[in-house]
Amino acid sequence: MHRAVAVAVVLLLAGVQPATAVTAGGADASSWTAHDAERAVDPVASPTIAVDTVLSLTPDRPGSIGVVQTFEIPEEVTELRVTLGPQSSVTDAEGFSYIEGQTWEWDGETVEPRLRYAMAANRTTDRDGPMGADGSYLYADVGEWALIQQPNLGYQWRYRGADSISVDRTTRVDGAGAVGETTAFLGPHATYTREVGGQEITLIVPEAASLADPPEEILDGLGNASQALRVGDRDPTVFAVAAPTDRVNWAAQGVQVGDTDFWVRANQPIDGVGNAWLHEYVHTRQSFRTADSGRWLTEASATWYAALLSHRREGVTFARFAEFLDRGTAQPQASSVLADPGDWANNANYWKGALVSGEIDRRIRVATDRGATFQRVLASLNERTSPVTNEDILAAVANAGGQSTRATAERFTTTDDEAAVWNRSAHREAFGGDAALLRVGFDPATDVHATGPYRNATLAPPVTLAAGEALSLRTTVENLGGATGEYAVTLRVDDRAVVTANGTLAPGERTATSLSHEFAEPGRYTVSIAGERFTVAVREPATPAVTELAVEPRTVDPGEETTVTATVTNDEQVPGNATIPFTRNGETVATRTVTLGAGERETVSATVELPAAGEYRVGAGGRAVDVRAIAPTTTETTGAGFGVPVATVAVLATVGLRRRRSGS
Repeated sequence: MHRAVAVAVVLLLAGVQPATAVTAGGADASSWTAHDAERAVDPVASPTIAVDTVLSLTPDRPGSIGVVQTFEIPEEVTELRVTLGPQSSVTDAEGFSYIEGQTWEWDGETVEPRLRYAMAANRTTDRDGPMGADGSYLYADVGEWALIQQPNLGYQWRYRGADSISVDRTTRVDGAGAVGETTAFLGPHATYTREVGGQEITLIVPEAASLADPPEEILDGLGNASQALRVGDRDPTVFAVAAPTDRVNWAAQGVQVGDTDFWVRANQPIDGVGNAWLHEYVHTRQSFRTADSGRWLTEASATWYAALLSHRREGVTFARFAEFLDRGTAQPQASSVLADPGDWANNANYWKGALVSGEIDRRIRVATDRGATFQRVLASLNERTSPVTNEDILAAVANAGGQSTRATAERFTTTDDEAAVWNRSAHREAFGGDAALLRVGFDPATDVHATGPYRNATLAPPVTLAAGEALSLRTTVENLGGATGEYAVTLRVDDRAVVTANGTLAPGERTATSLSHEFAEPGRYTVSIAGERFTVAVREPATPAVTELAVEPRTVDPGEETTVTATVTNDEQVPGNATIPFTRNGETVATRTVTLGAGERETVSATVELPAAGEYRVGAGGRAVDVRAIAPTTTETTGAGFGVPVATVAVLATVGLRRRRSGS
């Protein structure tokens, strides 16, 4: 859809702007002063009116949200009037009195005056176009969630004792929600971020949204666009929302508003030719304003670069790319005069505009041996502060690609001459041949491994690790395209890049990567790679314990040994190790170290000497049993001092004597 612009009314500033400035100088201004965001002053150097806005859902009143705005007013301001948007209905005012219409006046005394009101959230349109959909809503509140534009405020004030006054606005959500520069989502959601080239891209995915592609793939596509477009400084942040589609009939595939915010229907794929994600992102990189004759460029360049980026980065074939551009050759749009909006037919600024933008890009590249591109034109126009005319566009084309290219651009924008789609050979000459198509393969069932001091094992998500273990993820990367390309496979933890594998692959080549990250602290983490996301729970390592004890024999001679066998069990869900002490009367005489996975058990043994006769407590790992060391038993005799052997001999001798007597 067309790029939406924040609305401002005469004498009042649209409150979606972050700061305002006084237009009249001098102290003790005698009349109400209106304010223009284009002339914002440094809030550090000026006394500042601070406006804190809190948004909240009102599930009992779908279509409306609650707003509470609290003001901090510097002492230099003597009077203040605030004008709310026409969709607002005040329910409570503290320190403000009603004037007329939607205007309220501060009483001059209340330290933190406050306005509470309900704001109608639904916005509709009857516009259509290539980025249109079959519904009518641009913003909506369904009760459980809301995708809205932030409230608009106008300000007027009187002040003294300062050169100027500024306004600083902050917005937040009471409960679950997220806010951008001009847009807000209220309701349960997940937040994903990507930092590319100094720009942080934030993707809000509501719980109610069903994405066509994983968040990582969408961020990959937006990150590629951020890197590829070199048309001037990137905004520090971009705020994107995946709009749920099950309860709202949206009027567009996507809408970009303000400088950095946009939403796209959640069911839109990132790899579609000229897709809405890339189209709306390109709009965030357009900082120029246009006069009527230059108006065609806004949608034309967004449509062109969404198509080119999807071809070069998202794997769209040249045939599909050319088919997309071919819409600009159909009537009646083909003969529309782009520099004359009144002559547009069938969204000529999108279709013919994209084809003409591409043809200008191609000719600039050929004329400069790829030394310049159409991006140089956009970068030049982005530096302008006055509205861009078609003549300005032609001058920028001449600077980038010479007078011959300018003549072509002039013919296609100021006459009804029709452009044509170039062939594959011409495309290869200008744009460097077929695009690389890099695909990363990752199977959570086989490519997730735990490594470290306790194990080296394959796991299946969700994963539970012990602190100190590393998660190792294996991927395969292959180039299915027709040109050499660079790949970057990134492992992210809680959407923060922790390690990246980079390389270059020629057409048809394939390689494997292994990315590893050690989790030092217990916690719950979300890991993402190659479009897959899963949870990793990290716990303190387990401490296996002795659960069974066997000691044999229980009775030995002094100086002999007994064998102690301990069964060590890990009943926890993470691995761990333990050093088992084998003890005699509480003193450690031997140790054994075991490492066990979750639910595993192992037996370990040691021999323990019983050095002297007596009773002992022998055991392992805190368990012990009684054993004894007993000296051998001896037999004692009394009489003439014969021991046992002597006494026996004496008896035998007596028996022999008697036999001899009886035989004589």
